[in-house]
Amino acid sequence: MPTAARFMKLSAANRMSKIKRTLITFAIWLGAQIIALLVFPKEMIAPMVFASDAAVIMVLWSIKYFKTAELVKRVPLKVFIASLVLGYAALYSVEIIQGQFDIPNLLDDAFNTLVHSVWGFFAVCLVGPVMEEVMMRRVVLTEISEATGRKWLGIIISAVLFAVMHGNPIQIVFAIPAGILLGWLYCITGSLLVPIGVHIMNNTISFITLRAGDDEPLDISDPNTIITLTAAILVTVSLIVWMVGFYRRQ
Repeated sequence: MPTAARFMKLSAANRMSKIKRTLITFAIWLGAQIIALLVFPKEMIAPMVFASDAAVIMVLWSIKYFKTAELVKRVPLKVFIASLVLGYAALYSVEIIQGQFDIPNLLDDAFNTLVHSVWGFFAVCLVGPVMEEVMMRRVVLTEISEATGRKWLGIIISAVLFAVMHGNPIQIVFAIPAGILLGWLYCITGSLLVPIGVHIMNNTISFITLRAGDDEPLDISDPNTIITLTAAILVTVSLIVWMVGFYRRQ
């Protein structure tokens, strides 16, 4: 059922209840993340982040907050491939722009611990993206959109909360546009599989880059960087236009 139609069927009390339930669910998950990062010793961070994400996924599934079918809902192959290319181009553009500013990284030690652990790989590249997309797109975005009748409000609020939950300035700056993109992809395709795929791709590339120690930002004064950034932006805009046109024709 379209968001607007669901909104019309909800009473004011039900709308507030959905928003309250969503924020409580988000707060519980965020608390689990904070405990995993701050309470346990460094060598336990990776397995505890993995365990907390996996546990929350199972809890949300068991209370029927989402269905397994939502994680694997198929989309046309060309749409999925276009989404991956779009995600890479858009997030790479954001990364280049972000790299031109001196933004603090408060979790540098935690990142170094995660990228040198097998548990860290599973937590950052597999379970984490699935958990974050279930929480931010399926739970927060969908519930707020249905409670307010405004899909873009759900996208923006979920993106802001997505940024806040990272609790790290350098990630917050990146996560807001990333969250908007992932939310838009979820809404236009109707499949969690798409933002999950983009999220896994982004985190895996970042994981490999950090592990290799090759995470120095590109210099915007370098002509090659300007060409790369321009090309990435053109690819991003072109694929957004294509996807909008594709789904309008369906």
